[in-house]
Amino acid sequence: MSNDIPRIKYDVFVSFRGSDIRLGFLSHLSKAFHQKQIHAFVDDKLQRGDEISQSLLEAIEGSSISLIIFSEDYASSRWCLEELVKIVECREEYGHCNTVRMWRRALKNSANLSGINSTNFRNEAELLEDIIDHVLKRLNKKPINNSKGLIGIDKPIADLESLLRQESKDVRVIGIWEDVKIKTTNGLPNDILRRIGRVKIFIVLDDVNDYDQVEKLVGTLNWLGSGSRIIITARDRQILHNKVNDIYEIGSLSIDEAGELFYLNAFNQSHVGEEYWDYLLLSYWMVDYAKGVPLVLKVLGQLLRGKDKEAWKSQLDKLQKMPNKKVHDKMKPSYYDLDRKEKNIFLDIACFFNGLNLKVDYLNLLLRDHENDNSVAIGLERLKDKSLITISEDNTVSMHHIVQEMGREIAHEESSEDLGSRSRLLDADEIYEVLNNNKGTSAIRSISIDLSKIRKLKLGPGIFSKMSNLQFLDFHGKYIRDDMDFLPEGLEYLPSNIRYLRWKQCPLRSLPEKFSAKDLVILDLSDSCVQKLWDGMQNLVNLKEVRLYRCQFMEELPDFTKATNLEVLNLSHCGLSSVHSSIFSLKKLEKLEITYCFNLTRLTSDHIHLSSLRYLNLELCHGLKELLVTSENMIELNMRGSFGLKVLPSSFGRQSKLEILVIYFSTIQSLPSSIKDCTRLRCLDLRHCDFLQTIPELPPSLETLLANECRYLRTVLFPSTAVKQLKENRKKIEFWNCLCLDKHSLRAIELNVQINVMKFACQHFPAPELDFDDYNDYVVIDDLQSGYEECDSYQATYAYPRSTFLLKLL
Repeated sequence: MSNDIPRIKYDVFVSFRGSDIRLGFLSHLSKAFHQKQIHAFVDDKLQRGDEISQSLLEAIEGSSISLIIFSEDYASSRWCLEELVKIVECREEYGHCNTVRMWRRALKNSANLSGINSTNFRNEAELLEDIIDHVLKRLNKKPINNSKGLIGIDKPIADLESLLRQESKDVRVIGIWEDVKIKTTNGLPNDILRRIGRVKIFIVLDDVNDYDQVEKLVGTLNWLGSGSRIIITARDRQILHNKVNDIYEIGSLSIDEAGELFYLNAFNQSHVGEEYWDYLLLSYWMVDYAKGVPLVLKVLGQLLRGKDKEAWKSQLDKLQKMPNKKVHDKMKPSYYDLDRKEKNIFLDIACFFNGLNLKVDYLNLLLRDHENDNSVAIGLERLKDKSLITISEDNTVSMHHIVQEMGREIAHEESSEDLGSRSRLLDADEIYEVLNNNKGTSAIRSISIDLSKIRKLKLGPGIFSKMSNLQFLDFHGKYIRDDMDFLPEGLEYLPSNIRYLRWKQCPLRSLPEKFSAKDLVILDLSDSCVQKLWDGMQNLVNLKEVRLYRCQFMEELPDFTKATNLEVLNLSHCGLSSVHSSIFSLKKLEKLEITYCFNLTRLTSDHIHLSSLRYLNLELCHGLKELLVTSENMIELNMRGSFGLKVLPSSFGRQSKLEILVIYFSTIQSLPSSIKDCTRLRCLDLRHCDFLQTIPELPPSLETLLANECRYLRTVLFPSTAVKQLKENRKKIEFWNCLCLDKHSLRAIELNVQINVMKFACQHFPAPELDFDDYNDYVVIDDLQSGYEECDSYQATYAYPRSTFLLKLL
C-alpha cells in the first residue's frame, strides 16, 4: 500500500465547537452513528490547547469523510479552524488537506460546499435522520482500492444491490451463477468492505485449488481490520506460497484416531460395541487399508454401514483387486491439474518406483529427458506440494498406497484393449500375455513383474526388439528355474536407453553384445547366472548402483573407469578372486560390499582414491590376506571372519570419521597404534580374535569395547589414572575368558569399571562433590532399586584367571 494514501480507520470525522453542542445535539448524533454502525471519530475527550494535536491530524487523514458542524461560536475557536484547514487540505489532496489566511481560505471553501441547514427542519430528530442519510450515501460512493485490475465490476455490483432490495424487511436469498467461460469473481460491495475494514474478522477459505482464487478473495489484505485472521485449506501447497505467513501440514491419523473415524461412519459410534464384535477383525483390516487417510476411512465406513459380514468380506476382496472408485474420483482432480511432464513423473512413480526407496537425485537421473533437464526436480516438488508424494528428511521419495492405486488405475485406462500399446505394464497376467505372445511395442516404457505370480514363461532372443523405448525393467520375485523356459537361445537385444534394470535370477551369461549402458542408472542382477557384464569399457557416467549379490559364477568385473558417479557396489557372495583396479579410482563410491567372497585374496592397488567411501563390508572373506583400502570418510568397517588377515594398514588412523570397527572372529595379530587417532570411534568388536595379544591406546570416544574370548590377550593399555579415564566415554566393556591378562591390565580394567560406576552415580543419584583423584574413599552403589529405567546403561565384564567379576547397570 502506498505511503501517500493514509489507511482509512474511521468512516466520519466530526468537527464541532464543543461548548455549543457537546451535551446536546452531538450526543444524539453519536448515538445515531452507533445505531447505524457508522464508525465516527468524535473528539470529546482530548485535552484542548493552542495547537491541534498530531492524533487529531491523523484522525482527519484516516477518515473517509468529514462532517463539519458550524455552530454559533465555531469560527471563534482556533482549534476548530485548525481542524477545518486540515479537512480542506485532505479534500484537495486525497479527494477527501500564514495561519489567519489559511483559516479565511478554509472558511471560504467550506462555505461554497453544499451542506445541511438546521433551520430547514422542524425538529432535531429529522435533522439527525437527514445527516445520517447523507453520510451513508457518501460512504457508499467512496471507492475502496481493492479491485486490483478487475474490469467491468461496477455494473454487477449495482445489479446485485438492486436484487438485494435492502429496504425490504423480509429474508431474501440470492443465487449467483457464473458462466464458466467468463471466470470472473465479483468483489464485495464497498459498504461491506468498509465495515469489515474496521473490525477484527476470521475468514476460512476451504478447498482452494487455484492461486487466483486466493488473490481475488484476499487481495492485498489492506481492506481487513487489524488482528484479522485467515485460514486457507488447499491440497496444493504451491497455492499457499508467498501468500501466507505459516503453513501447517496435516498428517495421517494415528491408528486409534483412524479406528474411531471408521467406527463412527460404519457403526455410528466411536468404538466397536458388543453388537458388532463379529466385525472387529474386518474393521482392523479396513483401517489398515486406509493407512490413516480420513477420506478413505469415511468412504469405506459409509459404504459398509448396515451391511452383513459377507458384504464386508466381498468389499475387502474388491479393494485388494480393484480400488474404490469413489475415493479415486475425489483424488483425481489433483492429477488432472498437472502438466504433461508432471503426469509422467507421477505415473512412473506409481507404476514402477514407489517402494524402491529411491532418493530425489536418483529420480532426477532416471526420469530426465536430457542431461540439463531440471524439470524432474520441479515436478517432484509440484507432486509434493499437491500431497501426491512424500519426500522424507533424507530425500527419499514415497507415495501413499491409495494414491499409488489411483495412478495405476489411470495407467490401466490408457489402452484397455491393446495391452502392447500401454506405456506402463505391471499386472502379472497382462505382462505374461504381452511377453509370451511377443506383443511388445515401442509404446511400452516400463515393465515390473513378480515372476513368482506367473506360470511357465518362454522368452525368445528377440523378446525386447520391438520395445525400443523401454526404460525401466524389473523382473523380481523368486521362481523355480525349471518352471521357466527363459531365453534358451540367449538374448539378442536390450534397448540402449534402458535406465533401470533389475533382473533377479537372470539366466544370461552376459548382457547382449551390442547393449549400451550409457543411460543406465541402476543395475541389479542378483542371484543370476551371469559370468561377466560386458566386454571392454563402456560410458557409465550415469551409473549410480551395481548389485551383483550372489552371482556365484561371476569371474571378472568390467572396467569401471568411466563410472565416475557410481555410489554403491555390491559384490557379495560372488566367485571373484580379484576386483578390477578401476574400482579403487571411484571417487564417489560410498558403499562397497564384498562379503562371502571366499576366493578374494587381496584388496589393494598402487593408486587408491576412494575418498567418498563410508561403508566397507568384507565379512567372511576367508582368503583375504592383504588390505590397503582406507578412506578419510569411512564410518563403518566390517572384517568379521577374515581369517587370512594378520595386520591392518599403518595408515589406519587417518580414518578420523570411523565410528564402527568389527574384526570379530579373525586372525588379526595386532592393531596399529594409530587407531587412537580415530577420534570418532564408538564401537570396537574384537571378539574371538585368538591371536591378538595387545590392545593399544584407544580413543576416548569409544563407548563399547568387546574383547570376549581373546584367549592370548595380555595387555590392555587403558589410562592408568582416574583423571584420564574420566575423560573417556566407556559404557560397555567385555573381557570374557581373557585368561592371560597381566596384572597391570586387570587393574586398569577394574579402575575403568569403578570410574564409570561413579560417573553413573553422579549423573543419576544425589551425591556430594567427588574428588576423583581418590576414588577409593567412595562407596559406588549399595542398592540400585527399580524405577531408573530412564538411566543410561553401563555394562562391564572382565575375568581374572581364576574368577569372574560382572557388573551390569541397566
